Amino acid sequence: MTFSAILKKDLSKLPYGSKACQRAELSGMIGAVGTIHIEQSGAMTISIKTENPAVAARCYQLMKSLYQIKPKIKIEKTRKFKEHRAYRVVVEQPWTAKIILEDCQILSYNANGQAFFANQVPEPFIKQQNQTKAYIRGVFLGCGSISNPEKTYHLELVGKKTTITKKSDRSPVVAGEQCAYLQSIKTILDGYEIKSNLIHRKAHWVLYLKEGSSVADFLSVIGAHRGLLEMENIRIVKEMRNDVNRQVNCETANLNKTIAAAYDQVADIMLIKEQFGLKNLPKNLYDIAELRLNYPDASIKELGERLDPPVGKSGVYHRLKKLNQIAADLKHR
Repeated sequence: MTFSAILKKDLSKLPYGSKACQRAELSGMIGAVGTIHIEQSGAMTISIKTENPAVAARCYQLMKSLYQIKPKIKIEKTRKFKEHRAYRVVVEQPWTAKIILEDCQILSYNANGQAFFANQVPEPFIKQQNQTKAYIRGVFLGCGSISNPEKTYHLELVGKKTTITKKSDRSPVVAGEQCAYLQSIKTILDGYEIKSNLIHRKAHWVLYLKEGSSVADFLSVIGAHRGLLEMENIRIVKEMRNDVNRQVNCETANLNKTIAAAYDQVADIMLIKEQFGLKNLPKNLYDIAELRLNYPDASIKELGERLDPPVGKSGVYHRLKKLNQIAADLKHR
């Protein structure tokens, strides 16, 4: 089971909360993935499709709790895999469907009594924070997905057009652009200081979060506390691993520099030995040259500690630089 599926399963086990929160969560599910069918007579039905059985069960329980109905659950095979299934929660009673859509603030009426379908987060669910969080949770359960945080931080909400299919001519009528719907969700996330981006990918608009802190804050908003704790543990381990890698890389780079410098120093001293003779050097330079030849892997600090009397790093560096200048002069003769 994927991290996303486990997270949705955990979310589906959360307490339902107040009737207002239940209504907000159900509205989020319908707004994200619900399909509304309209008969020629104007009668409506609602269909909510999901590939997660726990989400289908939660949607069923929300409708049962709020409206004392038992919607149908249809199981469909998908083309993805042989054993892969999709679950469709369907409300076929026109009057019940109309009540649900009105109660969830999806179906509204203007001053002239004309019906229209909301293409944004309904205003009543934005005013109360607990209802706002329930609504966003419903949207995630419907159309959200999250990557395994061990690999990458990525959460997205894949938007779909709110289509109303007229069975008379089977032609879909778009009630509003999915971009506007996701933009209204983005505005809410901005209010929580959660950074998100909206892009168009193939036939869908997608609202996605890439930063680990943004994904963590989103999980906190929708009440995914178990998933949040697991993600934070993974983040801590990854940060520690990265710190160790940075330290090792830094030490390796310093070691490589030390080895390269020591190699050049030995080459200079060997040139001086062959063309000039080490015994012809001043005693302080002769001592450090002998030490470098005897201890080619030693650091400048270690060389200084082996001198009698001991010399600091700057003193050793100064003597080795003198040897380098002598070798350079010998090369140009």
